Amino acid sequence: MKLRFLCANHRQWLHSQPDQAMHWCANSFETGWHLSQGGNFREALAQMGCAFETAEILLTTRAIAPASALRWFLRTLDGLLQALEHLQLTETRVELYQLAIDRLRKEANNRNSPEFEATLYREITRLNRARRHIGEGMGQPLPLLTLCDVSRGSAVLH
Repeated sequence: MKLRFLCANHRQWLHSQPDQAMHWCANSFETGWHLSQGGNFREALAQMGCAFETAEILLTTRAIAPASALRWFLRTLDGLLQALEHLQLTETRVELYQLAIDRLRKEANNRNSPEFEATLYREITRLNRARRHIGEGMGQPLPLLTLCDVSRGSAVLH
């Protein structure tokens, strides 16, 4: 399954209009939530996917405060993961967890406040544990990446 939900034109437009990205993200998330509540998970998946990708743009462009962008990223990730769970797309869920972990690692490499950096690493650890748990249910041994050594600006994950 593809993990792309926004078309190239919308993606480019949202990058060039980050002030509109927040509205797009919120509208897509709300639409996806309502569809999920009605049991229409296939359509909810598309909306949640658009919301998730838009939240990633918010994180990238810093259109809103980093902590707020992270909350939207995690909130939309949760909605997308729930839709995938209802559709029994387990392998895609594992893929999505890894994609989110990788994106947060990238964000952790930016110049962040120590508090925000700590929050990012907490979320990476939480997502990694959830990813591993799903993998165990699939009968696949997924490695648990742990934070071994952290100093400002340097983290060793394995």
